Amino acid sequence: MAENFLCLNDDKTEVLVIGSKSAHQKLNIPFITIGDENIVPSNTAKNIGFIFDHVMDCKKQVNAICKTAWFHLRSIGKIRQYLDKKATEQLIHAFVSSKLDINNALLYGLPDNLLSKLQTIQNAAARLVMKLPKHCHITPTLAELHWLPVKKRINCKILLIVFKALHQLAPAYIRDLLHLKASPARSLRSTARNMLVVPRSHSVKYGDRNFRNAAPILWNNLPDDMRLCEDLDIFKRSLKTLMFREAYD
Repeated sequence: MAENFLCLNDDKTEVLVIGSKSAHQKLNIPFITIGDENIVPSNTAKNIGFIFDHVMDCKKQVNAICKTAWFHLRSIGKIRQYLDKKATEQLIHAFVSSKLDINNALLYGLPDNLLSKLQTIQNAAARLVMKLPKHCHITPTLAELHWLPVKKRINCKILLIVFKALHQLAPAYIRDLLHLKASPARSLRSTARNMLVVPRSHSVKYGDRNFRNAAPILWNNLPDDMRLCEDLDIFKRSLKTLMFREAYD
């Protein structure tokens, strides 16, 4: 920090210990001394706009997104009668969709009851754009608007990060998490090319959500032509088309 001319502010420093509930029961960390301050570990800490919690269940983050998104939806709803469809959709993307997308790769593998809260927001946004009643069937409307469901948007974000990492467009700390499978000595017809090594996971709740594990699984499930694509724009278009078909076909 000194080399980068940064100063550690003791009284604004937070400590967060992340682990499973059983691991926390075995820990006894009353405080950590930094400078002149004795800092008691907290249950949450905000970093890069994301609320990290001590067991990484992301409930705090999901609730925070919902609170902000519903506020903006109600505000846009009050002036909806004065807006056309295009202007309303632009406002939705600026104030609601952006909240659903920010840091959403960290939400991979969450239980359906949490993801459904975010999906409810997107459904309400679609009804607001199209001026539809509250309880109408929303899937055709999402398809008409060409909006991917929340779960597919999360998968898209992770796959884009993988593509950039494999093509030297991502930071080194992300590239180091991914490893291509070694080519077999004898070329086989069934051999899938440009596939990633999937590390062994010892925890469904935590390990399978790890980028090191989740990213290779999603990447290896892509068609061969997409894994071999070299152009970012072409990959984005192909990926959205694939996700759209999976969601609505």
